[in-house]
Amino acid sequence: MARILVMDDEAARLTLQEILEEAGHTVAFAANGEQGIAYYEQHPFDVVIVELVMPVKNGLQTIRELHSEYNDAKIIAVTAQDRENLPLAEEYGALGSLTKPFESERLLEMVEWALGQTGAWDTVYE
Repeated sequence: MARILVMDDEAARLTLQEILEEAGHTVAFAANGEQGIAYYEQHPFDVVIVELVMPVKNGLQTIRELHSEYNDAKIIAVTAQDRENLPLAEEYGALGSLTKPFESERLLEMVEWALGQTGAWDTVYE
């Protein structure tokens, strides 16, 4: 299926891995935005899931930079702590957003939706 990069420094990324791998996706991780962007540059991914609250380079900075350098990057913003910035994440280039905790079905729907997007897209608000 798809190659998915998850940028998250929390233990919740193990749950994401389980959900995504059970659906047949290949998953890689980065603990912060700086590490994630470097990894994306070396190995472009089909979808990138970015937590807004991370050390070194936060999710908003990461989304803005990733989208400006790779405007076709398919980014999904996630957070439990920074919900008020989810609309801003979408302005910066995220296709859509999810608030933690979320149902695994909703995550998989969002990933499938993102995979189907080409060129310009509308944002999805939760």
